[in-house]
Amino acid sequence: MDRLPDKLPFSKRRLEQRVILSYIFDYVILIACIGGFYVLDSIEPFHQHFSLRNISIQYPYAVHERITIQEALCISGVAPLVIIAVYTILIDGLFSHHKPQDPVSGKRKFTGPYRWKDRLWELNCGILGLLLSQGLAFVITQVLKNACGKPRPDLIDRCQPRAGSHDAIPGLSNYTICTGDPALIKDGFRSWPSGHSSSSFAGLFYLSLWMSGKLHIMDKRGEAWKSLLVMIPCLAATLVAVTRIMDARHHPFDVITGSLLGIICACISYRQYFPSLSEPWKKGRAYPIRTWGQDPVPPVALAGPGGSTVALRNPEEERLNPAAQPKTMGAAPGEPLYLPESNPYATDRYNYRRHDDGNWSSSSEDVASGYEMQPGYTRTQNPGLSGPMSRYDADTAYHPQQPQAVSGAAAPSMTVTAHPDRGRDLTDMPYREA
Repeated sequence: MDRLPDKLPFSKRRLEQRVILSYIFDYVILIACIGGFYVLDSIEPFHQHFSLRNISIQYPYAVHERITIQEALCISGVAPLVIIAVYTILIDGLFSHHKPQDPVSGKRKFTGPYRWKDRLWELNCGILGLLLSQGLAFVITQVLKNACGKPRPDLIDRCQPRAGSHDAIPGLSNYTICTGDPALIKDGFRSWPSGHSSSSFAGLFYLSLWMSGKLHIMDKRGEAWKSLLVMIPCLAATLVAVTRIMDARHHPFDVITGSLLGIICACISYRQYFPSLSEPWKKGRAYPIRTWGQDPVPPVALAGPGGSTVALRNPEEERLNPAAQPKTMGAAPGEPLYLPESNPYATDRYNYRRHDDGNWSSSSEDVASGYEMQPGYTRTQNPGLSGPMSRYDADTAYHPQQPQAVSGAAAPSMTVTAHPDRGRDLTDMPYREA
């Protein structure tokens, strides 16, 4: 081809060439980061001085590791990639409560609301996040290893000091007294941080975050099986990290800091392509195709000069002072327009769109920052209720009807009654005459 395509393979949307190029550039950079690990591995690290009397570096050298670097890469890289691919292509949407109906037969589609291009987009973003997490962990870990040059716990066994060697008084010994294999000695000064720990947590903790988003684990429903399921990758990463202490390849501090490094890389990488877990109504769907030159969407649509953010509302104060209740419609020009939900960050701009074929819109191109579960998760405002309702409760608020005028009859009287469940006064309910 003499030029770049103007759309992605799974999208009908025409895109600028710089958008296509940016995603290709992402893959090139991330693969280069992983390849840079091996380049950095060939560099001679800094050699810290050590003491021959230091018992913390006199462990025997384990010829056979419990988990080699190749096995660790399969556990933290290949396994998450396979899980993400299988879930995205085959499982995602099977248990959805919003399955669209077939326009011909009227039956609900078994595959769920997500179309083929939706799944491919989710797979693309899932792979990009995983590669970014692993790439960051590899490069940062190897740079720190070479810069620090901390001795491993089995350094003395690797070094094989010359006969009669002893520490300088005052002073310490250095690598010049070693007679062992140069390759083993070189790797013996790369104890901090642990590469197995950082890479395992970079891949498997990223998988935990990804699974948590897909299962919207923070939706306040308290389902124990979700917590157990998302913790399995973390347990696997911990076991991989612990084997480095068992093999005397790393000190506990090296494993702990390497694990924290992997967790940080996983969190940063996940948030580059997916929304926060504290927003479960987004269901962990990937961000749409990136754009440039557009301002971020404000949390509340404001009308009027200034564009300042509306203060958080106080339902109790609004109940006691009806004049202070916000306006939901008919606002005069120049006045701020409040939305009917009490949550200022819940808007109707992120509702689903349906296509002509009856399918839900793609999170990658049709809905910008689509909040998929927003319509069912928003809170309905009832001025007669003083306490805040859970934003995940169904809309059970009472909506009074307008009384019809009756000629020749007295107007119905209004009586204050108490709600049996909530124990609050509802003065806006029409009372039928006896």
